[in-house]
Amino acid sequence: MTGISATNQSNRVLPQSNWNYYKDLASIVCSRESTYRTALDITGFDIPVLTADAFRGIKKFLESLVECSSATIFVGISPLLTTFVGKTLSKATLPEKLQKDAMNLLKFNMDELRDFEKFKPALQRIRSEEVEDKLFIAALFEKAGKKDKAEFYKKEAQEIEEFCDKFEATDNTRKVAYKLKKATIIGESFIEGGFWGAYGLLFRGFRKYILREDRFTGTKGYVSDEESQELGETGGLNLFQKIVGVGSIFISPILNFFLLNKIEDREAVKKSKFLQVVDNNLDMTHGVYPKLGLLFTQTTIPKWIGTICLSQGWFERTERILKLCTVIPSWWLGHRVTNGTCALNADKKLAEKYKVPRGILVEPEYLNQTKDNNEGFLKRIQKRFPEPAKIHHVLKSTEGSKPLQDEAEDQHAQCLYKGFALHSLGVFAINMAVNYTTKLRALWALRN
Repeated sequence: MTGISATNQSNRVLPQSNWNYYKDLASIVCSRESTYRTALDITGFDIPVLTADAFRGIKKFLESLVECSSATIFVGISPLLTTFVGKTLSKATLPEKLQKDAMNLLKFNMDELRDFEKFKPALQRIRSEEVEDKLFIAALFEKAGKKDKAEFYKKEAQEIEEFCDKFEATDNTRKVAYKLKKATIIGESFIEGGFWGAYGLLFRGFRKYILREDRFTGTKGYVSDEESQELGETGGLNLFQKIVGVGSIFISPILNFFLLNKIEDREAVKKSKFLQVVDNNLDMTHGVYPKLGLLFTQTTIPKWIGTICLSQGWFERTERILKLCTVIPSWWLGHRVTNGTCALNADKKLAEKYKVPRGILVEPEYLNQTKDNNEGFLKRIQKRFPEPAKIHHVLKSTEGSKPLQDEAEDQHAQCLYKGFALHSLGVFAINMAVNYTTKLRALWALRN
């Protein structure tokens, strides 16, 4: 186990053994985009939403519990779904001799599979990055005392090396690998995107048949059933809602199919900033972990279109819209403002203490504060509120100094937990404000 500096130890109330456990946990959480996003989703959406809705009555709390747990489960099992879809579709997209290598073929990035000049060198990238990543995860589990999981990841690293040794990178293998990856993204969009597209219908069914409610449950604490009917919060689905509810099931696969075809036109991508963002984000990392853009098209878009359109009256619909306006900034910016800012400040102190260049707890690209008149608003926001560095970067950038690495690990974990706590408190406050806004609007409508 790594040591802990006296300075850091004096700032904590946890015993060293307990702190080591939570520090290792922070490293494991931060080792994958999907695990980081799952933890962020739980702390930055599920917990604050559930806590806020606990003040609105048991039925509204149960609705939120179902919604939040569904989100956590689906984000968590997304890599397993990708694996299932990839292996299944490999039988239809790959020649028989390549089918056993389906999961390794998914490790190529989409841009590498579109261009043969990038395809062959990508094999070396996979051999280097993917093997190193598996061994890194194995080391984390070994450090945490989970030997079986450590051996599992070591075995996976060996299998990737064997694949790279014998794989023949031809233009034909590039084409079939691209076909597999594109089919896997669209196939998973039918499953995950289909579920979230159908969520509006499922949610209304849960409210009506499980909770036995024919009204918006968020106002039950201060609006009677008769008054709820007067406010237009009751009643079944109209024709428009039924059409949208069913149509939302197909939003994700249709949208991803359209976008993937659109970015195949490389000239169009060069001319469009929007398509450049799509090109960079409509992909997976390590073969099965969806990037943020892919999570957005498979979950956020179909879910919120369905739930907003199928809301039971304008009080619920407006509340949904207001909460959507907090979800998107929270996913992209919330952890930057909290965790990222904590990491930025800690990085500065760490660099000053050990007389080393900055860029340990945040990656150096975010530290360039040179003004550029052509720099867009989003780029300036990224520099002001940077992405906190993943644990891989923290450990690699401190390899030459054990004391620095030990303290950097400490600071990384502290920033992670502090950032998650601040993010959660902020989202809770916003949700309480939105819920109170609904109450004021409903009571005002009854008085008038």
